[in-house]
Amino acid sequence: MRVLRFLARNWPLKIGAVFLAVALYVGMVALQSTQVWPGAISIEVVHQPANSYLIKPDPLTQVTGIRYIAAGDVPITRDSFRAIVDLASAKVSESEDSLVSVQLVAQDPRIQVVDYQPQQIRVALDPIVHKQVNVQPGLGVVPSGLEPGTPVLSSSSVDVFGAASIVKRVAYAEAPVRVDASGLDVDQDVDLVARDAANATVDNVQFNPRTVHVSIQVGSQLRSQSVPVNVVLSGNPAAGYFVSAIEVNPTVVPVQGQADALALLKGLANTEPISIGGATADVSTSIGLDLPTGVTSLTQSKVSVVVHVDSQGVTRSVSVGLIPTGARPDRIYTLSTTGVTVVLGGSMAALSAFDTSGLVGHVAVAGLDVGTYSAVISVTVPPGITVQAISPAQVNVTISAPALSPSPSP
Repeated sequence: MRVLRFLARNWPLKIGAVFLAVALYVGMVALQSTQVWPGAISIEVVHQPANSYLIKPDPLTQVTGIRYIAAGDVPITRDSFRAIVDLASAKVSESEDSLVSVQLVAQDPRIQVVDYQPQQIRVALDPIVHKQVNVQPGLGVVPSGLEPGTPVLSSSSVDVFGAASIVKRVAYAEAPVRVDASGLDVDQDVDLVARDAANATVDNVQFNPRTVHVSIQVGSQLRSQSVPVNVVLSGNPAAGYFVSAIEVNPTVVPVQGQADALALLKGLANTEPISIGGATADVSTSIGLDLPTGVTSLTQSKVSVVVHVDSQGVTRSVSVGLIPTGARPDRIYTLSTTGVTVVLGGSMAALSAFDTSGLVGHVAVAGLDVGTYSAVISVTVPPGITVQAISPAQVNVTISAPALSPSPSP
């Protein structure tokens, strides 16, 4: 009883003291184990959608204010944490952002992450797009006394690709080159630089191809002149065929070079050889110019050429029958001959392909009445074939009326 009376005396104060002790203990433990790491962890992007480009944030936000619980003997370094943002569900759009979660993971199971900032970030994913842009040479400042020629580029246009919002700003690709004070010709591969309409640099895009080759003649005695294009052929057409004509466009090209180099042209700009070996039809092509070293064309890298190939002309004699045309049904027509010899002319290929079995000669008798007449013979042939002779050229036509039957006796 005495013990019970002791426990019951001032019991509210005793219970309060117990709760206070527990709270103080828990607070002391918490204060001893919860710590703040002062560094920053770079956020790693995972599962980024294909054909997308991360526009925002740039650079990607870092995780800071990391609070954790760990025993005192657990070492804490930058490698103790990994920050991840999963973009698998982020929207790929040029105009809309996505709100995604940031996950901070402890690499050591003895470390418990309590808090960090930020836990969410907004990201912008642009679609990857392509477009063709022209290539322009950039010479910069040319040393005094030097006169560079027209730059010759290995490619006049290239493919630029990257984030849609960036690619649409690209107006052209610049091939920057530097003319040396020594006056040496420029002959090198150059990395391309993206430029906008105001000639400012546009970063974070790529080119295909990444470089172009630039050739520039540099000198103080460069000359320009216009010379006719000379088409160079190699090989011969098939047997029975010949080159009847050659068309070239343009017929004259402007070229540039120093005097000794221009002298090698001998007044003509030769094309690269065009093969016509075994040709039986016209050969059309776009061909480059074969210019001497030190000579460049100011406007043309290629010319259009059409080589006309025809077969040699031959003749062929055939016998054809005659028919009157325009005959009246109530007249009888008698021809002095029923057949003539026709000499046909044309190419070997055309005559070989022509079927003469249906060929006939026409004798015009329309408008002629009873009597005997001399009529001209005509023969119709397809295009590409001509009638060179008809023997005989004329035929006699006798026209008579049919005999009347005698009247029956009464």
